Amino acid sequence: MIKPLLAALAALSFAVPLAAQAQGVPSYAQGQPSYANGEENIHGRIVSFDGDYALQVRDEQGYVDNVQLHQGTIINPTGLTLEPGMVVSILGYNAGSYLAANEIDTPYTYYGGAPWYGGHPWNYYGPSISLGFFFGNSGWWHGNAFRGGFRYVGGARVYNNVQFRDVHTGGEFRGRNYVAPPERGGYVPHRNTRSNDNNHHDDHGHR
Repeated sequence: MIKPLLAALAALSFAVPLAAQAQGVPSYAQGQPSYANGEENIHGRIVSFDGDYALQVRDEQGYVDNVQLHQGTIINPTGLTLEPGMVVSILGYNAGSYLAANEIDTPYTYYGGAPWYGGHPWNYYGPSISLGFFFGNSGWWHGNAFRGGFRYVGGARVYNNVQFRDVHTGGEFRGRNYVAPPERGGYVPHRNTRSNDNNHHDDHGHR
């Protein structure tokens, strides 16, 4: 009787931390699955972008997050072409295998038709520069609007009393996707991907 009891206790001691660890990572983060859901915000650097909809971001906790844009995702500043290495703040919702991006903000401004930051071209500041250098100014990523505290789920910030729809402007919600026109920063893919766009649904089945 004692040996089976000890074995059961040992199995339980391993299972509990594993379960707790699994619940602390977003389902769209490469690594371990979780059960996180709802509106989320990630801070990080772009790892890759396919030029259409698929984006990967290494967040401030070191996870690589799978992100999907849709036609009409807000990108600030308007007209910016996303590139690997750029610093971003992404507002969206957990769609299971990816974070569905409703808004992507960057700290850059246009000068001479190119994105700049702090008096230099955006890529002057390499990966050795900490993310805190950019996120110290909360204005560009709506940080002043996010009150009520947050908790981390992996590298995602899940806020307690914030509705991200309160900061989106210039467009409309279609299901859970926020769609803005191009003149208001709404994303339009550079290549002809209309057939792919028709296959992108949010988690309520809306197109």
